[in-house]
Amino acid sequence: MANSDSRDFHTRSSRWGWSRRALICCFVVLAVLVIARLCAPYVLKRAINRRLNEIPNYAGHVDSISLNLWRGAYDMRGLRITKSSGKVPEPFVAADRIDFAIYWRDLFRGRFVSQIYVKNIQLNFHRGKSEDESQLDADQRWRSVTHDLFPIDITFLDIKGGVLRFVDSTQTPKVDIEIKDLSIRAVGLRNRTGDDPGPYPAKVELTGTTVGAGQLRLYAKLEPLADKPHFEINLELTKMVLPSLNDFLHAYAGVTVAQGRFELYSQMAMNNGHYEGYVKPFFNDLRLVESADEPLGERIKTRLFALFAEFAKNGKTQQVATRIPFSGEDGALDIHTWKSIENGLHHGFVKALSHGFEGTANPDKVASAAPGGK
Repeated sequence: MANSDSRDFHTRSSRWGWSRRALICCFVVLAVLVIARLCAPYVLKRAINRRLNEIPNYAGHVDSISLNLWRGAYDMRGLRITKSSGKVPEPFVAADRIDFAIYWRDLFRGRFVSQIYVKNIQLNFHRGKSEDESQLDADQRWRSVTHDLFPIDITFLDIKGGVLRFVDSTQTPKVDIEIKDLSIRAVGLRNRTGDDPGPYPAKVELTGTTVGAGQLRLYAKLEPLADKPHFEINLELTKMVLPSLNDFLHAYAGVTVAQGRFELYSQMAMNNGHYEGYVKPFFNDLRLVESADEPLGERIKTRLFALFAEFAKNGKTQQVATRIPFSGEDGALDIHTWKSIENGLHHGFVKALSHGFEGTANPDKVASAAPGGK
């Protein structure tokens, strides 16, 4: 009996020892996972900041990174990329928040779908008197950084509260224009959005407010996977008050506007390297300023422009408008100048040019929700 009790005791002790070791291992693994989870945002933040600082002539920084493993997402806050020379006062890119997530339901269907949500992003383009005072383009090096930060192809993009600004300090007075309240929504950028999406599976819609309270809207349909660009674009700008654009007009057109409103409608399509389209500008209640202080050349230009505008004004609508057709092959632009002049005279004396788009029905709205919602 004593031997049996001894064996039972040793058996229980052995089982308890094994269970204790297994329990300790589980606690150690759990502790390692918890520590790794707590440290991961800081490690990721350090890696992202190091990568951002590798952009030639620029320095980048994010304030914080948070992870959401359940959503397969990470969230960047306080992104800033600035010119390292310090001679451009505003950052090239700044964003309050960028959220990158994988859509698990499509992943289970064999499609790697990613989504990006961006809040309050700013892009500031500057033309200065020297390279150190300018920030105008993003080349292959920027695309490489973007791919490192978001390594999965984007199929859904949602931007809210964007600002796109252009400053030219080489002009007098300085040109400073912007598009604010930008909202951009894009779907189907990589994966087709339905079983039969047609020739344009991706759709992009952009809205914003320009200088002079103009209402801007761009709608595009495209095939992102095409060998050559394959897209259709509709662009509309309405309700712009022209005097608010005087610095820009004086710098690049040599005219100053006392009053007037501007509208524009444009469509463009491209397929197999060939593109064609048109622009329809409308000037309403236009009156130019002619100052005796201006150089003679600018006064002559202003007088000629004013005479042409008065000559081409439609008597019924009191607007100056024309249709400017253009076409091209592989980036070579051909603006049909004489046809544009002919159209301006026709719409001034014969038939007023109609507002809106031509040939294409009102574009469909981009889907109101993300592939998986958020």
